[in-house]
Amino acid sequence: MSRRSCAIWLALWCGFVLPAHVSAQLSAQLPASAQDDAPQSVPADDVRGLRLGIAPFASTSTLLRVHQPLRDHLTRVLGRKVMIYTSKDHEHFLDDALAGDFDMVITTVHFLPMMMEEGFVPLVRYKNPFYLMLVVKQDSDIRSVKDLRGRRIGLPDRLSLFHIAGLQWLESTGMKVDVDYALSEQPSHMAGIFAVDHDRIDAAVIARPVWLQLDAETRIRFRMIDAGGVRLPTMATLAHRNLGEDLLEQISAALLAFPDTPAGEAFFTRSGYGGYVKLLPAELDAGKDYEQLVRQLWKPKAKGELPHQPPLRAIGYE
Repeated sequence: MSRRSCAIWLALWCGFVLPAHVSAQLSAQLPASAQDDAPQSVPADDVRGLRLGIAPFASTSTLLRVHQPLRDHLTRVLGRKVMIYTSKDHEHFLDDALAGDFDMVITTVHFLPMMMEEGFVPLVRYKNPFYLMLVVKQDSDIRSVKDLRGRRIGLPDRLSLFHIAGLQWLESTGMKVDVDYALSEQPSHMAGIFAVDHDRIDAAVIARPVWLQLDAETRIRFRMIDAGGVRLPTMATLAHRNLGEDLLEQISAALLAFPDTPAGEAFFTRSGYGGYVKLLPAELDAGKDYEQLVRQLWKPKAKGELPHQPPLRAIGYE
């Protein structure tokens, strides 16, 4: 393997953000033994590929690894090359999605209203809801929320659903940021866990599925604390209407068939997502509960400020 290929693999493993043109060369540069398993059928070269954008709730390497079986399934069933993309944080992810960088997205529902305005169509959601959890070190003296007073608490980046819900939950317990605790914004749920591990923070707010995706050797170093049973809407998969009704129906059918495959069964067992179900119209209201707050956090720059720079293009693995 060349020095350049080693550097790319190291960057992916560490979760660094790579420009799209670099990551797109990865398969071509690595030997066959280091590339992904090929799907059972190879799409024709003249068939347009699909760009699947996944919200950055975990490191780049984790997102690529966990969702590879889904990508392979969609590539095989749809006969189109599916490329996985993500962004450096939730703000850039929303920028990239609304700028047309993705054909499909996997995202939490608080972004749904804005994405639907730009032409994305909700297809399916994960069956199991998300629960807010706290993770602390195994030997920590934190046993309940009252022990968080005066501590450093990590939350995912400010536009993530778990940042917003985490702040709301802490406030509901009488805890005020910068008064009763110090807030530490983390790039992802996984980053928060490892910040706890390295004593940079005392506790991290995460989603329960992230805990389930940790290997046993890692999990044994930590302890979970229930955040009062706070239940949140799960993640949904959307596709853009520009793909056309026929392809939208094919994508929806392919997604709903994935849990019944061996790879899909393993995916949903490890992740704790529980499978796919159709997204009902009434469930879209859950996203509207957060829409106003998202718009406030994601407001355009004031007049006279420098214009918003084009977002760092999502990194992908082709």
